[in-house]
Amino acid sequence: LPNRSKLVLVALPHSSNFDFVLALSVIWGWGLKLNYMGKHTLFKFPHGFFFRAVGGIPVDRRSPQGLIEKMTSEFNSRSSLMLGLAPEGTRNSDGTLKAGFARIAIAANVPVVPVIVDYKTKTLTLGTLITDLSSVESIISAVKEQGQSGHRRAPARL
Repeated sequence: LPNRSKLVLVALPHSSNFDFVLALSVIWGWGLKLNYMGKHTLFKFPHGFFFRAVGGIPVDRRSPQGLIEKMTSEFNSRSSLMLGLAPEGTRNSDGTLKAGFARIAIAANVPVVPVIVDYKTKTLTLGTLITDLSSVESIISAVKEQGQSGHRRAPARL
């Protein structure tokens, strides 16, 4: 990973709930502390304690108002924060990336690192650090370009 105390890590393609297990095992293997945003329903009983303990930050996607400000505040209040997310959200197969991760990076002035998931080779690859935060579109374009080498776990069964 780049020698930075604050990063937005963007995993793609997101094709399976198993992506979380894979990412968690790699993160622990690297000895990293990573926070991630997950849908708020994951944080209810009985699983809530576990997801919070492994760095989860609940997000209610039905009312996303204030999310950018909340995450910017998190970055500003901490000396270090690595925020991981899957911008395809609910495992879309069309390659559409939700723009929230780019908006967070711009607002918090934090670089982005794509994490490419490749089930064909059973690898996770770190992409190149994206420091050009001039626009949401430029960030999404750079992430998509780097993420093209990834392969989904089960493309026919999303």
